[in-house]
Amino acid sequence: MDERENLTIIDGKSVFYRGYYAMGHLSLPDGTPTGGVYGFAAMLIEIIEKLQPEYIAVAWDKSKTNIRSRRAIYADYKANRKPAPPDFYAQIPYLMELLEAFHIPLYEFDDYEADDIIGTLAKKAQAADKRVEIISGDLDMLQIVDDHIKMYQLKRGFSDVAEFNIPDVEAKYGLKKAQFLDLKSLKGDSSDNIPGVPGIGERVPSSCFRITARSKISTITSMKLAEQQGRNSATAKN
Repeated sequence: MDERENLTIIDGKSVFYRGYYAMGHLSLPDGTPTGGVYGFAAMLIEIIEKLQPEYIAVAWDKSKTNIRSRRAIYADYKANRKPAPPDFYAQIPYLMELLEAFHIPLYEFDDYEADDIIGTLAKKAQAADKRVEIISGDLDMLQIVDDHIKMYQLKRGFSDVAEFNIPDVEAKYGLKKAQFLDLKSLKGDSSDNIPGVPGIGERVPSSCFRITARSKISTITSMKLAEQQGRNSATAKN
């Protein structure tokens, strides 16, 4: 059993979205919507009970400014995203009160998305020899999964999750973990309005990576055989 202290990092808006759409019609008698906050709280309690983290934090996309720097690079970044319903945003102040009551810090910064914050916190914790669990519905964070960092993809609450370590990532995509970013670059990300290489889907790059790996192995093997034959030839002449 791993005895290292653990840090659990929650992708706040991702989890809040799931709570909202699972419990979206809940409200107080005066009509104040509460479904998102209730759903988030239920998942938060499940996460704490199951993972029992020594440390916990929530990363959040700061309103209006979190994608500003990316839009400066690519103007159409997330241009396909539609805003959530008004009662989603109306619940955010109550979510902040909930986190404050739990004494859970929330991190948000201009020009940085929650993914950036999650990655930074995870790597700092890794450097301090902590285990890290990332809770999100977004598979982008698979890029930093390693021996210290594990990801849980939410499907339905925290009772139905996909757990990812390095072998899980490699089994899902049929490539080496180090090739995951190459895969993302080739196939793009329609949810963020990022185009990939035309005609390239998820299976094509995975096949390419496997072929490339086999080619490299074949080349190395051929070089070693040639080297051995050269030594044998030199020995025979002597």
